[in-house]
Amino acid sequence: MPLVADFETTTDQNDCRVWAWGVTEIGNPGNFHYGNSLDGFIDFCKCSDNATIYFHNEKFDGTFIMVWLFQHGFLHVIDRRDLDSNTFTTLISDKGQFYSMEIMFAKKNKECVKVIIYDSLKILPFSVAEIAKGFNLPMKKGDIDYEKFRPIGHELDQEELDYLQNDVVIIAMALHVLFAQGLNKMTAGSNALHDLKETIGNKNFEQWFPIPAYDHDVRQSYKGGFTYLNPKYADVDIAAGIVLDVNSLYPWVMATKLLPYGEGIYFNGEYQQDDLYPLYITMFRCNFELKKNHIPTIQLKNNLSFVPTEYLTSSNGEDVALCLTSVDYELFKKHYNIYNIEFFSGWKFKAARGLLAPYIYKWYDIKTRSKLDGNKAMYTLSKLMQNSSYGKFALNPNVRSKIPYCENGVIKYVLGPKETRKPVYIPMGTFITAWARYTTITAAQKNYKRFIYADTDSLHLQGTEIPASLGIDNTELGKWKWEYVFSKARYLRQKSYIEYGREPLKEEQEKMQLIYNDLPEDMKITVAGLPERCYKYVTWENFHPGISYPDKLQQKAVPGGIVLQKVAFSINK
Repeated sequence: MPLVADFETTTDQNDCRVWAWGVTEIGNPGNFHYGNSLDGFIDFCKCSDNATIYFHNEKFDGTFIMVWLFQHGFLHVIDRRDLDSNTFTTLISDKGQFYSMEIMFAKKNKECVKVIIYDSLKILPFSVAEIAKGFNLPMKKGDIDYEKFRPIGHELDQEELDYLQNDVVIIAMALHVLFAQGLNKMTAGSNALHDLKETIGNKNFEQWFPIPAYDHDVRQSYKGGFTYLNPKYADVDIAAGIVLDVNSLYPWVMATKLLPYGEGIYFNGEYQQDDLYPLYITMFRCNFELKKNHIPTIQLKNNLSFVPTEYLTSSNGEDVALCLTSVDYELFKKHYNIYNIEFFSGWKFKAARGLLAPYIYKWYDIKTRSKLDGNKAMYTLSKLMQNSSYGKFALNPNVRSKIPYCENGVIKYVLGPKETRKPVYIPMGTFITAWARYTTITAAQKNYKRFIYADTDSLHLQGTEIPASLGIDNTELGKWKWEYVFSKARYLRQKSYIEYGREPLKEEQEKMQLIYNDLPEDMKITVAGLPERCYKYVTWENFHPGISYPDKLQQKAVPGGIVLQKVAFSINK
């Protein structure tokens, strides 16, 4: 029986405990249970017929459970095959990502009493409020006084009970939508990869994407999205401008771009043109200088001489080692003057277009129909499925778990042994992200004189004229959509900016020009790491490097579990 659960906890680090818990059944949200102590929740688990339970952000709630288990004599085991009475096991990544917990209360022969706990945040990577809105559910995320004193044995009032029930029902209803589609894996990426294999055929997948023995070499070329602020606009007051977004950038790349398949072939030295193996990874050494009026494209992650998040204008006369996809290498040659280049080796691949297209267009059609039908749940699911698959191709085979232990009532962790799992097909992952960067950087370069900022699939340009150099369409896959128009803006760094404006009106989009100049003074805030609860402190006057905003909630491990403490959030100079 799949269930969704949630805890409400105190905020006093000297009295850290669960003061309420709620559980509802997926597919039957009226089957709701609740209580006011962690002991009561554990008793419920023992009687739940070996249930599977989902918490949204299990890292938080699971800490309280682990404290209880350790304090009641349970032993943590690394291998689930060692599970016995009064033991539990966890799957927690070396970066602290919580995936699962399995608790064995009793085991005798083949009979057992246990629960398996998963993190629904890994399946639905959104806040509870966003899920309620995105799935168009008949309730929304509520609000209560979190800091109110609630003594041990506190009886929930109706407001608290409604709040608790809404939280679990929202997640349960959204998961029910996924489960009805057969999407019941542990993460959104696993669901997407499973469905992709089903769509294109498991045999085709195995034939096209054989497990690479050369994962380590190719992985050096794997990088994320292009996010860059033009330095001349940093902390500058900017007049009117526009924001353009690519319609489904990564899905479009997966459906239309030339992508690798089959076994890679190793080569020494410089790649030589090979029509049968047109895509390649190249490893070389050189020094470089950015060409005049060009956007930088290179970061160096494993060189102490350079800031790993900075896009470089120069190698400062130093010969540096690079590993690039052929897509990135072509951009590199266009944007930089290159000196002293020495090629080492690389891997080349067969390539084709459209291998993944059946999967992408399947969910694109569902997305289109859902929008026409007003089915927001399936619309949200289709977007999630389109955007969750490419990352699984780049699954890292080298993993290491965190192992929990309890010290004076506080959960702490040590790193477990290094493990190796089978990779999927890193060449596909690295070329998908390379083509996405190529698309964004090329579009930005075409509009160099107006270019302010780019973030993965978006361009922010000065001036309200729609650029003729880009294909503009509100819905077509891979086209640029006119997303926003602003009257003023200020950008401080990557993922930290404010814009005053609005979405373009329908008649403006039809004519591809700004008709109305009276833009509303509504501020749009984008600051990575700054929670929405702090937005009220952001003003045009105080938004500058070095500013601190109060009331960010930060988790702190204390005896009993975790408390959320208010701390200041600073935007560094």
